[in-house]
Amino acid sequence: MKRIIMVCDTQHIPSSQEETSFSFGTFPPDSPRVAELFYSAYHESIDDEGELISDWQKELRETADGKYGPLIPELSFQLQKDDHPIGAVVTSTFQELPLLLFVVMSAAFKGNGLSKLLMKEVIQRAKAMGLTRLYLVVTVENQPAYKLYEACGFSFAGESWADLSP
Repeated sequence: MKRIIMVCDTQHIPSSQEETSFSFGTFPPDSPRVAELFYSAYHESIDDEGELISDWQKELRETADGKYGPLIPELSFQLQKDDHPIGAVVTSTFQELPLLLFVVMSAAFKGNGLSKLLMKEVIQRAKAMGLTRLYLVVTVENQPAYKLYEACGFSFAGESWADLSP
């Protein structure tokens, strides 16, 4: 699987205020429901590495503890419907860059534009924090994710962190 780095220039993304029946909540790394969400999102996808729910519980705890750099709480949150997590974004500072580590949507809610809603929210929050760029890593063969990120303003930045100039 080939993975590439993408970047979004947040200064060129228009602000939007959309009415929604969904709500955003803080990212709770120890929540079994969030671990189930991540399992649901990755299971049988191109990025599935055979993780079990217990593996996701461990990964989310380690991520919150700084496995990939300090978590950015304002850019790490969940999308909820009726107080149940259906999507999430987790962001850290990796090599001094704001990196979207995980962008997940429950399989039951894919195809309804909610992933785009999640991405718009994280971009607007980054803008409000004064960040001018957001980064992510995507598996090229994961075309739904790749197309989502392009539609949200992300573009190719490189194939390795060495490709990015400081």
